[in-house]
Amino acid sequence: MKKNITINLFGSLYAIDEDAYELLNQYQNNMRRYFSRKEGGEEIAEDIERRIAELFDELKASGVEAITIEHVRDIISRIGNPEEMDGTETEATADETDDAPKESERKENVHKKLFRNPDDKMLGGVTSGLACYFGIDPLWLRLLMILFAWFSLGTSIIIYLILWIIIPEAWTPEDRLRMQGRPVNMENLRDEIIDGARKAGQYASAPKTQKTVRGCLTVLLDIVTAIFKGFLFLVVGGILLFVTIMLIAILIGFCLYCFSAFTGGVSDGVFSSPAEQSFFNALINGSLRQGIYWTALISSITLLILTLYIGTHSILRMAGRIQPMTLPKRLALIGGWIITAVIFIASMIQSSISYDWYIRDYREEQRIRNDSLEHQRQLSYLEHEGWKVIRHKECGNNYVKSGEYYTGNRDVQYIDAWNFNRKMEYEVERTVHVTPGIYRLEAAARTDGQGCEIFACHDNRERKADVPVYGNQGGEIWQDAQRQQTSGNITPGMWKDITEANKGRGYGWSIVRIDSIVTHDGTIRYGVTNIRSGKWNGTWFSATDFKLEKTGDLPKRHKPLTPHKSTRRS
Repeated sequence: MKKNITINLFGSLYAIDEDAYELLNQYQNNMRRYFSRKEGGEEIAEDIERRIAELFDELKASGVEAITIEHVRDIISRIGNPEEMDGTETEATADETDDAPKESERKENVHKKLFRNPDDKMLGGVTSGLACYFGIDPLWLRLLMILFAWFSLGTSIIIYLILWIIIPEAWTPEDRLRMQGRPVNMENLRDEIIDGARKAGQYASAPKTQKTVRGCLTVLLDIVTAIFKGFLFLVVGGILLFVTIMLIAILIGFCLYCFSAFTGGVSDGVFSSPAEQSFFNALINGSLRQGIYWTALISSITLLILTLYIGTHSILRMAGRIQPMTLPKRLALIGGWIITAVIFIASMIQSSISYDWYIRDYREEQRIRNDSLEHQRQLSYLEHEGWKVIRHKECGNNYVKSGEYYTGNRDVQYIDAWNFNRKMEYEVERTVHVTPGIYRLEAAARTDGQGCEIFACHDNRERKADVPVYGNQGGEIWQDAQRQQTSGNITPGMWKDITEANKGRGYGWSIVRIDSIVTHDGTIRYGVTNIRSGKWNGTWFSATDFKLEKTGDLPKRHKPLTPHKSTRRS
């Protein structure tokens, strides 16, 4: 059972099978395309259609109810060459000379055009098209391509894919004739249509070269082609999946952005850091330029649509489910995809740079804010403990520190300063009022360089003691604890904590003492410094546990004896 349709040809209606109509329509389109290049071509094409209508009338008069494809093929075979339709030109040519050959018999200078051959393809028809263009057997060219792909480490595969994209496919009879190097005339077009040619491979080489060795080589080619097709499907599918996931992720981010814009803010649990939350909130309230981000979004949506369309079309085309695109459409899609991808990548790079700048500035502001808060906290601690900062230069915001106390207690705070350029200047002091007498000052301190001193000022005099240099390991306090452990006197408590501090290596603390501090007015100033000696060569020092202990009283002063006046008796 066939499907019939009714057509109108020069005012007459004809019932025709669907397949017969497709053949007739293809034939007429090719004739119109051919005659459109000639002067008076439209009239010639119209004469051909009129002749077809006359032949249809003859069939109808003979009792044919529906025109079949066999009728159409017979009509096409009965129609003469173009010069037979143009009687004037043919007659004038015949008057000139009776011996002149017909135009259909003249050889036309036709140049071959490179097409992909759809009738003899194993993958995309590129190799068969090249073989047809150069007049060689496609089998040997395919074997050569396999060898080249092996020795070029896949470079030929990329070249093949590029050729697959840019070389058009010989889809119409006219394209197939040009691919074969045959003249595009009425006779050849008629043969191509009637025979259902699409067998351009038989014209790829001379008849002598058509008898090639197939068999094992063909089987090998089939295996290699199947492997390559599978690989190509995986690559195309993987790229399509990756790009799709990436673009969908961007779209999800945009949806999140739109949601936050409508709700007036972003939840704290959405982003991994306050910096990211601040960035998106800045986008919402307009603090940042939004143009580049909208460009990235729109280009990502466009790129997603183009990728899905091109990828789906390519997969369906390789599967043989749909017809290939025309060359202009293919180039337009690829060009649009490339331009969109460039815009997307450029906008994403610019967006990333803008994001990095914002995060960097945000973190710098937070660091300055935190440093300022830490600076105030440290100064408050010193003030609370009665310390006064005399000198603080090139030490950053460091005044005190915690974490390396000699017992390993990481919560104990102590005076500390450091700078790797060895140019820092730091001095703090504390003033106490005591009863007159003799005192001893003790402090725990450490340093990594010469020139750090514990000092005490009393009665306009100054006494100093150097801090031993042990760095941040060992130290005299740790050594004393080790000796206690060796002697067997170590007991759980502070001494055990000292020996185990810093994984049993100690933190470099030593006890510094200043004896014979004599004060008559009861005022003593003491502290730590690295600037009084003038020979500082370290990068840091620490001090804590200052303790002032009275060791004696001032000696009593005896009143001087006054001489008695003697009186002489006379």
